[in-house]
Amino acid sequence: MKKILFLFMMCALLPLTAGAQTPTDDTFTVSDLATNPAGTYFDVGVDGSRLYSAYNLDLFLPTGISVALDVNTKPKVQMLKTAAAVYPATVTPVWDDELEDYKDVTTYSHSLSCSQPTTNQLRVACHSNINEDFTKNSGKLFRVYVSIDNDALTSSFSPKPIVKLSGLNLTTSAAVKYVPADFACRPFTTGIPTSRTLPVNVSAANKVGTLILPFDAELPSGLKAYTCNSLDGDLLTLTPAASIEACTPYIVYAENGYSGNLSGTAELSDANNVTDIFADGYLTGVLTGTTVNTGYILQKQGSVPMFYDAEDVNFSLPAGRCYLTPPPSSVKAFAFNFDDAVGIAEQLSNCKLSNCQMFDLSGRKVLSPSRGIYIQGTRKVVVK
Repeated sequence: MKKILFLFMMCALLPLTAGAQTPTDDTFTVSDLATNPAGTYFDVGVDGSRLYSAYNLDLFLPTGISVALDVNTKPKVQMLKTAAAVYPATVTPVWDDELEDYKDVTTYSHSLSCSQPTTNQLRVACHSNINEDFTKNSGKLFRVYVSIDNDALTSSFSPKPIVKLSGLNLTTSAAVKYVPADFACRPFTTGIPTSRTLPVNVSAANKVGTLILPFDAELPSGLKAYTCNSLDGDLLTLTPAASIEACTPYIVYAENGYSGNLSGTAELSDANNVTDIFADGYLTGVLTGTTVNTGYILQKQGSVPMFYDAEDVNFSLPAGRCYLTPPPSSVKAFAFNFDDAVGIAEQLSNCKLSNCQMFDLSGRKVLSPSRGIYIQGTRKVVVK
């Protein structure tokens, strides 16, 4: 019995290396786009501190850039066998009957496999059939050929395409798995159009919307833009903007609605931003469609649009839109405090408050006000 207990304790103390996953600062790299006679491509490599023997990863490409297919309609992905790559090669003299002489044949124990679980996703795995280590810690791994859709890129709100890598694993020949952190990057510059022509729409019924663009632009006639940097209770204090600045979120107002296109050259105001989410004051804008369940979402639940608490409900926010991200508050909805309302207030300054009618922000008399912001006398009134 003592021997059995001793053996059990010894087993419990053995290191659990097989199948263990260890975080690592080692990572994968993605190159800029380049071209050769076979097409447009980018290379993926490893930047490591030790020798590995296998790896796997998922790579997500942005809209407008897709994996090219070979003649067999398979992803056109190649394991790199150049001097810059990491794979060990074996050179063997083999007799050639046609040459009537020996010739050197290079073989590799590593093999690469890939698949596309979804349209923009590429899953890649590599291993050695004899569990052979790479020849160096860092170097190139494989090449991905791509197709470029310029129309999709020029109509994208993203200022520069984002590539995402996840499910990363690097494995040693001792079967120790190292797990790099998932990451996103903007590696592509060459051959990517920077000109953008993007739609801007504010409905005539709502008059109010949100907007963020990847370029600077002049405000067209009929459209006003505001930033938001302060609050007055449940009122948003808005500051008029003279023009649109790249990667800056705005609340926009169009008395008669607005529908048109704005054009410009895409700019990235923060080179470290790999999310396409940009905040300024109490507004946060997205340049790639995003699901939001915090903050306040612009909705029309009453007579006028207001920012309503998301309350952990998932909202799909399209590219080019913004949501409100004020300090923590118990307020359920925020109304607007447009400077444009001052003119209406002045016109009503001679009216006795007790007898004064209510007007909406367009100056129209409202007999039965529902939820929203109105002008009564010389003051703004919020009906909840």
